[in-house]
Amino acid sequence: MKFLYNKSVLSSLLAVFFIQGCASESFSPPINGESVHLTATLPDELDALPISAMYRSKLCRKERRTANMKSYSVPGFHHATYPLSIGHSNQVEVSVPKEGGGKCDWKLSNITFEVKLKDTSTIAPLIDDNFGFKTTFVIDGNAPQEFDGGYIKKTGDLHEKIILFPLLTKSFLSGNENSFYLIGKGDPLTYKTGTAKKINLNYTYIKQMLSIWTGRKNNDRPFMTYPNGDIIYGEVRPEYKTLMRILESRNRK
Repeated sequence: MKFLYNKSVLSSLLAVFFIQGCASESFSPPINGESVHLTATLPDELDALPISAMYRSKLCRKERRTANMKSYSVPGFHHATYPLSIGHSNQVEVSVPKEGGGKCDWKLSNITFEVKLKDTSTIAPLIDDNFGFKTTFVIDGNAPQEFDGGYIKKTGDLHEKIILFPLLTKSFLSGNENSFYLIGKGDPLTYKTGTAKKINLNYTYIKQMLSIWTGRKNNDRPFMTYPNGDIIYGEVRPEYKTLMRILESRNRK
């Protein structure tokens, strides 16, 4: 629904009410409503963060403007987090309501599950930044907050194995700065799940396969060192397919 400048004052006030007033209404998922149940099994080296969920509303819309200042509206949004509970050994789980209730009639749009390395000292004595790995599950037709443009489309419930590799980056531009990353199949890994009611994830962390990116130092070119010793110039992240080939080669020996 578009709001044009030549509408009456009354129409403008109504527009403000529906775009802003409704969006401020309470978020109240119905008791015993439908939910998406996520279960994840993690290796000892990884920790899980609370689930991040995005809800959207067709009733409570947000106003946006084009480059030439024309006004248009998009579905409103509400962010919620849900703590994880400990299930069996090395397993966490959570149920995320699909309905957010309230006058806005919030609907679950996507959920994001993130894991991080517990102890960065296993990589280097001093790590300045410890970046996790996110997996997002899109329920509706809206793009998620972080998106690289590609979905893995799935129908029905999900049972996925996710393999992660460690990456250490060394930057010398502003002193010696070390950062840690978890490298997976996507960045972030994004699934289009639709009607899935159960999501089961099994994470594997290949700690023996550390890649190291070395930044520019003394006018040298930055380069990536792969776990097998190969050095590649120009890469800022190791290629996941290359890491999988190295892993498969090691497993055959």
